[in-house]
Amino acid sequence: MTQPSPAATVTKTVDRDVCTVPVCTRCNVCYEFDTRVTNRDLAIPYRVSLNGKVLEGAGTVRKLGASRKITLQAEPGSRVALFLNSDVHPKFRQSPVYEVVVGANDVHIKITEKKGQLRDGPVIVPSQHKSPTPGPRRLDTYEASLTGDIWMKISHRYTEAEADAMLAKDIPLEIRDAVLRIYAGLKSVQLQLHIPARGAAAAMKINLRFQGADNATKNITSCSLLRDVLPRTHPHAFAALMTEAYAAGVNDISVTSCWRPMLGSIVHRAGLGLDVVHVASGTEKVAINRAGLKKKVPSTYVSEHEIKAYGDYMDVLDKTKNISQASQGNNEVVPTKNAREKWQEEMIKAEPALMAALRKHLIKHQNIQQILDPWYLENNSKDANDKVANEQRSLLETLHNNHLHITIMEPHIL
Repeated sequence: MTQPSPAATVTKTVDRDVCTVPVCTRCNVCYEFDTRVTNRDLAIPYRVSLNGKVLEGAGTVRKLGASRKITLQAEPGSRVALFLNSDVHPKFRQSPVYEVVVGANDVHIKITEKKGQLRDGPVIVPSQHKSPTPGPRRLDTYEASLTGDIWMKISHRYTEAEADAMLAKDIPLEIRDAVLRIYAGLKSVQLQLHIPARGAAAAMKINLRFQGADNATKNITSCSLLRDVLPRTHPHAFAALMTEAYAAGVNDISVTSCWRPMLGSIVHRAGLGLDVVHVASGTEKVAINRAGLKKKVPSTYVSEHEIKAYGDYMDVLDKTKNISQASQGNNEVVPTKNAREKWQEEMIKAEPALMAALRKHLIKHQNIQQILDPWYLENNSKDANDKVANEQRSLLETLHNNHLHITIMEPHIL
């Protein structure tokens, strides 16, 4: 590697001795991400490692923003790498990626997300990818891939001991044991726990079924639901679901998505999301789906009366929008309150009691931050704002018209 030329010198006088110290020019280092193949605006948590030391900054987790770039300055000879996704947690940080050694030039590393069962690729960017670019300051350019294999590398796999240490001390022992079995390694996609009678509460048996992980298996060269996917999901997710299911009287649960590498927002990729498609009690079975509100598909919990009321509400919204645009927002718009209330009255009539009860308990759980389902969206259960009806208008609302999603709080990651 070419030794950098000093850009300036500093002369220091100490008594009669003169010491000349070379001051090296600091180089610009830029990591640029292209995640358009799955989510253009993916807010990946990151920390920068410089010469083996993590740059903590203000202590808050940084996330990839609109520029899609991570920039810093480093002296020639410095080693720069990234900690990404759940690996930013100060207790993890096991897999630094995209390491580069800074030479005499500025550095630009272009990282492109790629689908498919691809090998790791240049996790540590090799020097032969160096391509000097002419200009007032030369630029060393590199290319690297962000594959499913790398997503798995930067997604922490929780151990049984870690899960045990993270769980609340006051949860029922049976729930603790069931959660720990997930991290010890399940032998089957079904998990069953028995909670004995306590006081006025009757004994209860809860069955959980974990459905396949297509997104993971299609994008990772070797990935098992039981060995790789479930243990990369935060222990609080399973503990919260089991605890509140028990409180709501739910004894049968189908979980369809936990950790996944290349679909949707960062929540599932960081292991902080969990999706449920079916719940049941001794008296009620609920397939969590209201896609029939807008599509011609069967939906048990969408009546013809609701479809009519919803259509009327959408018509009023369209008229409101047109009038607002024509008047440039200066005139009073068509009121929508009555139309919205009529639609919501029909929605509430058909909502299963078990679903309402489970949501009510989940919202109160200390480790849950977000609950999204086909009926309501609770974007932040810890603020003063109430949940809002899922109108299936935005992308977020439409994506959650056929399952219940919970997001776990973890300030060290998100």
